[in-house]
Order: sequence, then C-alpha cells, then structure tokens
Amino acid sequence: MAEPEDALPRMTLSEHLDELRRRLVLSALALGAAMLLAFFFYDPLWHFAVQPYKDALKATGSPPSALQAIMPGEGFLQILRLCFLVGLVAAGPLVIWQMWGFIAAGLYQHEKSAVRTYFPISVLLFFMGMVAAYLLLIPFGLRFLISFDRQLDATTQYTITAYFDICVKMVLAMGFLFELPLVMLFFQAVGIVERATWIKGWKLAVVFAFIVGMLLTDPSPVTQIMMAMPVVGLYFLGIWGGRFVGENKEPFTIWKAWPLVVAVAVYALLIVERDRINDWSSRVFGGAPEEAPAEPDGAKPPETPEDR
Repeated sequence: MAEPEDALPRMTLSEHLDELRRRLVLSALALGAAMLLAFFFYDPLWHFAVQPYKDALKATGSPPSALQAIMPGEGFLQILRLCFLVGLVAAGPLVIWQMWGFIAAGLYQHEKSAVRTYFPISVLLFFMGMVAAYLLLIPFGLRFLISFDRQLDATTQYTITAYFDICVKMVLAMGFLFELPLVMLFFQAVGIVERATWIKGWKLAVVFAFIVGMLLTDPSPVTQIMMAMPVVGLYFLGIWGGRFVGENKEPFTIWKAWPLVVAVAVYALLIVERDRINDWSSRVFGGAPEEAPAEPDGAKPPETPEDR
C-alpha cells in the first residue's frame, strides 16, 4: 500500500542542497580514488585493453604490429582516459547508489522496493554487455577487418586513439543496450507503453537495431550484425517480461521463465565458445589462413635455393 503524502519526510531547500552536496562529494571522492588506483595498475590494464588487437593479428597470420602514437602525448592521454573509464566503472555502483539515496527521500515505499529490485539487475546487465563486447564483438570485428586488409596486401597499423575509440564505443554501447529489457519493463509497468504496442512494433525495432549496430560499431558489417542480433533478442525478452508487469500482469511461475533460461544459456555458450567462434569468423568472413597441418615426425622442410 502506498504511503500517504503527509507521511513522507520533509526537508527544506537548504537541507536538500546540503544533502546533494554531501553525496556529490562522496561520489567524486570514490571516483577519484578508483581512478588513482587504476593509474597505479595502468600497465596490466593497458595490456588487457590491447590484448584483442594482439590476438587478432596472431589469428589472422599478420606480423606483430604495435599500436602507433602519431601525436605528442597520445599514449599518456589514452592511459588517463583508460584509468578514468576503469574508475568510472568501478565506482559507478557507489555513485549511482548515492544518487539513489538522494532521490529515494521523495519516493513511496513501493517505489523504493521496485528500485532496490531493479538496481542490481541493471548493474548485472550492464556488465554482461561489456563482457560480451570485449570477448566477442571487438575480437570478431578486428579479425574481420585485419583479414580483409591482408587480402588487399595492406599492413595493419592502428593508432592508439583510433583503436581505443572503437573499443570504448563498443563496450559502453553494449553495456547500455543490455539495459533495453529493463527500460521496456519500466514503460510497461507504469503504463507509458503497452505490451501490445511493443509487439506491433517489432519490425521497426529490428530495423532500428541494425541502424544502431551501424552507428555504434566499426565499419565491419559482420560486427554490425553481431551488435544488432543481441538487441533484437533483448527486445523480445522485454516483450516476454511485459506479461508479468502492469495492470493486466500474469502470475509468474517457474515454467514461464524458459525464454530467460534460453537467453542466459545462449549468452553463456557464446562466451565459453568465443575462441572457436572468432577463429571461424576469421576464416569464413575475413579469409584468414587455415592453420598449417602438422608435419610428420622426421620430416624435413622443403629445400630452398639458399640451402643448395
């Protein structure tokens, strides 16, 4: 039952501003501490960030090629940017919780309970999107592009800024796109958009998903498709979840959760089999060379003119 308005806590404007200032200071301190800690470990963090590029070069048979710094301070600026993003992700839940604590003072009890339920789910979905981008989307796109460059007899030499821009855009985009089901559930729960409207608009949603994939990924059409497909799946997952929210909601039973189980299973399977998927994509879409068959024991390499 909703709380009566008179029972809500009352604060003056000055008290509201003091509370907001206190929470902003705590959030800034948490972000600064996370960034500083990340800077102390910038070397392993940077190697972690560029590992998909190194793996893509190796998988496509390309010669090792370091990222290029063509502007003064380019490498240092990208390290600072990396530390900021790592600090933002690490301190993000605390920052959001501080903002939630400020907003919660004006909410009813049932609204607070809903936010407490959805908040950890939203954080989990955001991290799942980032993991999918790092382990699947970025390696897939890089291998396709590098393999295509090899067919043109072009040497792959990306700049630090260009590579980092692509990675950040994909990781953050997938993180936010994974929030789509929760957004749809919220709109259906409060009555802004009915479930029938989402169902009727599925064709438009598919087109929109491919447009998003085109705008938020690298030029590789394969990567664009890989981003669009999860968005379509998440859209239909949001339609499924709409059955259990709103005025005409159905009672939830464990037997009705099979779409969620299938979605989680597919996600886990893609993560576990990511190496095979990436290797397969390199050969099929990018023309990467097949692995040379192992030579039998005692076999000698073919004689070259220099050996004669």
